Amino acid sequence: MASKIATFRLPENLIQEIQSRAEATGRDRTAVVIEALKQAFGLPPSEPRPATVEEVQGHLNQLEKRFTTLTEQLSKITEKLYSESRISQSSPAYKQAMSVPESAAPLKAVRIQHQTFGVSSAGSEELAGRDRAQAASQELPTIADAFLAGEVFSSRTRGVGEGGAGQSKASEIDSPKDKQDEAELQELAARIDQQARIFDQVLSASPDPICVLDRMGRFTYVNLAIAQLFGLQQRYILGKTWQQLDLPLEFMEMEPLDAQREVVFATKRPLTKEISYPTINGMRDYECILSPILGVSGSVEAVICTARDITERNQVEESLRESEANYRHLFEYANDSIFIIDLSTGRILDANQNGARRLGYTRKELLKLKTRDIDVAIPEARQKMINQQMQATGSIIFDHALRRKDGTEIQVEISSRIIEYRDQLVSLSFVRDITARKQAEERMRLLESAVENTQDGILITEAKQLDKPGPELLYVNQAFTRITGYDLTEVLGRTPRLLQGPKTDRSQLDKIRIALSQQQPVQVELLNYRKDGSEFWVELNIVPIANKSGQVTHWVALQREITERKQAEAALVESKQQISKILESITDGFFTVDPEWRFTYFNQKAEQILQRTRTELLGQNLWGVFPELVGSTFDREYHNAIVQQVTVTFEEFYSPLNKWFEVHAYPSCEGLSVVFNDITKHKLGEQYKE
Repeated sequence: MASKIATFRLPENLIQEIQSRAEATGRDRTAVVIEALKQAFGLPPSEPRPATVEEVQGHLNQLEKRFTTLTEQLSKITEKLYSESRISQSSPAYKQAMSVPESAAPLKAVRIQHQTFGVSSAGSEELAGRDRAQAASQELPTIADAFLAGEVFSSRTRGVGEGGAGQSKASEIDSPKDKQDEAELQELAARIDQQARIFDQVLSASPDPICVLDRMGRFTYVNLAIAQLFGLQQRYILGKTWQQLDLPLEFMEMEPLDAQREVVFATKRPLTKEISYPTINGMRDYECILSPILGVSGSVEAVICTARDITERNQVEESLRESEANYRHLFEYANDSIFIIDLSTGRILDANQNGARRLGYTRKELLKLKTRDIDVAIPEARQKMINQQMQATGSIIFDHALRRKDGTEIQVEISSRIIEYRDQLVSLSFVRDITARKQAEERMRLLESAVENTQDGILITEAKQLDKPGPELLYVNQAFTRITGYDLTEVLGRTPRLLQGPKTDRSQLDKIRIALSQQQPVQVELLNYRKDGSEFWVELNIVPIANKSGQVTHWVALQREITERKQAEAALVESKQQISKILESITDGFFTVDPEWRFTYFNQKAEQILQRTRTELLGQNLWGVFPELVGSTFDREYHNAIVQQVTVTFEEFYSPLNKWFEVHAYPSCEGLSVVFNDITKHKLGEQYKE
């Protein structure tokens, strides 16, 4: 589209409005005028370039500086007026102007953003009308309301009257300079009001939540973003603290920003804090910057808080940290030796611990060396061939020999690749000792020998199916045939379930099935049956075997016969039952405690004598249940028995039950056994005889 240059003469107030819009939107004035003309003539508007967060923040900072400058100018002018009015207080005209009826008292307070700096009652009446109209419309306060809350001016000290005679008398003392100052004040107030509106528009357009808090923690300004975050209306939030808002419980429990706000008020320095806030999309992280808003006197009038959603940033940083940690972990704990080598100098830039250990160096020593210090010399032709392939393909695998610190040599396989590392080309080399590979066959032979000669049964099955008929047996060792009575040819191709019978615990079989379905190892104890039908107990350990791709292909089971142990356990249980029957039938009270003084046994007679049930005592600490025993003869004798490992016998009166007891305490490695009897009648008889 062709363009032409045109010159316009515009009123001053229109030029100011164009300039304000240009600053608020980040465009030049010509663009603002063109856009307005397009709208006036019905032409389609051009697509605006979306403002970035940084641009909005920049505009916000500029507007804040200009707003502060205008406020300081306003303060200076009002102070000047105040001084001049003090000089004129002695004049008869001033006294007459100030002696107005009570009904025509001056306005108490005038807020800056309403342009209330007039020196005549007419201006005051016009202001009062605008205040009533604005209060009726219930509009939200602008950012200027939040910044200048409390910045009010007494109209009495300015000579501002209201109505009747007060108006005419106030006018009598107006001088040309007063009228000039009044005009300056009104112009300055208009500029502040205009800047405040622009400031508020910028904050409302910000995607970041922004609010202003007073010294009591009340919200005096909130932009649209924070209202949407809270899920509340802006009007509802204003004048309240965060405790008075219906916010999520998780947020309320954090007491957000209270301490930081108080610090900012005290120190006049900005602070930063990260908080988390629950939303419908999950918990979000915010970086909150609290900055002081200073008044004309230099004191902190309020705190402005800007919150930026840093959830994604934190997630990225956490991912980077995890990635770096995982890389370092893999680098340090890899089984292979890893070297990073400068291709131009041959210097070792980095090496893992395995690399240093296998060569007999500390890592610090190794990083001072070059490859020639650890290489075993090879023919020049072969070295040339390695270099050529490395340059042509960027990678190579070859067998080589390295020299340890003690001078001995090891045969290795080196896998090298050219990579970019810290802005330079390096060789990333994985070095594997192939001595182990050559020893693998010997180890396999030894393993087979051990498997065949072990006293525990070993069986291997496939890992194909768990349902009937079950996994198929592929191998059993000689110990398995000895324990079960089955020959190798009788079990191959069959399932281990052939060993199960009527008394095999179904719950243990279910445990095995769950573990196998999850490809997890499992250990159980089972009652199985031999070929001749006799029962035997086994401790069965089953582990999965995976192939190179990680797929489980086989199960290996170690079967250890524990029949004798089970029989001994059964005998022990029977013995304990018999002992328990005896202890329950004796006429003495009996209890046992472990080394931590916790009750482990409490017979029926002890319940009757001490009037406490075993249910409430078992597992409880003796001194916690009977605190009155602490420091008594019982305490001293019991501890003496434990410390000296001697049997103690004593008689003692127990005041809570008003009874005398004869006590025998027997220490053991399992704690203390106590036999006691109520001898109160015997004691009373002795006292009666005396």
